[in-house]
Amino acid sequence: MQKMQAEGGIGLIASRFSIQGPIKKDKASFILSARRTYIDALTKPFIPKSSQFSGSGYYFYDLNAKMNYTFSEKDRLYISGYFGRDVFDFVNGRQSLDVNIPWGNATGTIRWNHVFNRKLFSNTTLVYNDYNFNFTAAQNNFEVGLSSGIRDWTVKQDYDFYPYANHKIKFGGQYTFHRFTPSVVSGRQDSIEFNPQNAQVKFAREYALYVQDDWEVSPKFQVNMGLRFSGFTQVGPYKIYDKDINGNRTDSLEFAKGNSVKTYAGLEPRLTLRYSIDENTSVKGSVTRNMQYIHLVSNAGTTLPTDIWVPSTYRVKPQVSWLYAAGLFKNFKNNMYETSLEVYYKGMQNQIEYEEGYTPTTLEDTENFFTFGKGWSYGSELFINKLRGRLTGWIGYTLSWTWRRFPNLNEGLKYPAKYDRRHDLSIVGIYNLNDRWKLSANFVYGTGNATTLPQRFYLIGGILSQEYSRINAYRLPAYHRLDVSAVYTPVRNQKRKWKTEWVFSIYNLYSRQNPYFIYFDQEGNPVNGDLKVQAKKVSIFPIIPSVTWNFKF
Repeated sequence: MQKMQAEGGIGLIASRFSIQGPIKKDKASFILSARRTYIDALTKPFIPKSSQFSGSGYYFYDLNAKMNYTFSEKDRLYISGYFGRDVFDFVNGRQSLDVNIPWGNATGTIRWNHVFNRKLFSNTTLVYNDYNFNFTAAQNNFEVGLSSGIRDWTVKQDYDFYPYANHKIKFGGQYTFHRFTPSVVSGRQDSIEFNPQNAQVKFAREYALYVQDDWEVSPKFQVNMGLRFSGFTQVGPYKIYDKDINGNRTDSLEFAKGNSVKTYAGLEPRLTLRYSIDENTSVKGSVTRNMQYIHLVSNAGTTLPTDIWVPSTYRVKPQVSWLYAAGLFKNFKNNMYETSLEVYYKGMQNQIEYEEGYTPTTLEDTENFFTFGKGWSYGSELFINKLRGRLTGWIGYTLSWTWRRFPNLNEGLKYPAKYDRRHDLSIVGIYNLNDRWKLSANFVYGTGNATTLPQRFYLIGGILSQEYSRINAYRLPAYHRLDVSAVYTPVRNQKRKWKTEWVFSIYNLYSRQNPYFIYFDQEGNPVNGDLKVQAKKVSIFPIIPSVTWNFKF
């Protein structure tokens, strides 16, 4: 990096800016960048204060910083940091309902790259990561909150070794110390607050060693084979309670800080074979075993985004999966078109769900309400990409099924997973009209998430109760939208050191109201016999036209 450079964009819904340049000539350089959307500010003028949705909105921002320093031809240091946050607010004034969902991530990385010789390279990396998620819903005089987070400290050592022209070997290892806050539930009813200060924080050590080889057996036949050994140890402080059939605590087992509670470990082999039938056609097959020690747990009884991450523990085993895949790849018209068709099957053990009827509580560890089963998914993926010509773009389509079966859920019958998506379609087209104008369009379609909704409502002692369907028996409406844009690049004045372009875009051209979550709206009074309960969907982004000025100098 020899000179300072800056670029950015100023638009109606988002702005960005980055600057990069030398710190010390031929030795050190830096990059700083920032982004911020202000859809919340843009939509406020269109939501009257008298509207029941006044105060609703969404925005995100992030900051990036990178620096590198060259000590010698063989040693270089990289330092980077990231901080990002999303915030979603939904307000229904008529129902006195207020939902606030902020979540975000912060990371810091230091990487040392060393060249031993022309055949051996290494990267030594230190990583800090902090993820947190918060959810708060308030209605009338009642409020409930859910928070979750993961904090990690990681050290990695990776090597790239090229012993021969037809072998590319990678090997190394890593160690991570995890700090989990899986689920902290708080609540308030009138002046009474439930805000636990003793939420159970969980700790674990994760470690792995790996080796893999990209082997070009012949010009037509390539093999990628690897083996990874991974392990995960839960450590104290941790307390386990034994219970009788009525759920009463009868005994406990306590582990001191740093003491091992439970260890899981296993081998994760992988093998990929690729054969070139001719210069335009190839086939590929692969098999992979994976052990996952950190789990995403969804509550089937709500469409709200309340998924949490939990670790493997004394009670919770790691998820184990086998993935089998095969594909056909073919290029046409002198590589103008790339096409591929792949099929896959994935079997999963030790899947996690909440027990039926689970309600968040401040008094119990969340894992006490888990139940375990298995899952499987299968499908096919089609991809077509046009690389050259005035019109370029691609079409991607996935047809898939994802199932779960738990002995203690849904009467032991299989049901679709929350994120089972039968159809997933993406179409992108880019047309170069001339040297100044470029037009593009992007269409996406996806089957709605599976969810569990009440089948009927009834009153018991004046209290509204509900009876739920089978697990994930309903679907949210399909997600789809069309985005279009036109980019205008003025003829550049060669005497100027900067260049610009204008981007005219419309997000969600036909203003599809894609649901983010569903809530139930109540009208009337049960005492008068005119109570009505209706499902209402909450959408985030309507049609959003925008103009952005991009610059670089």
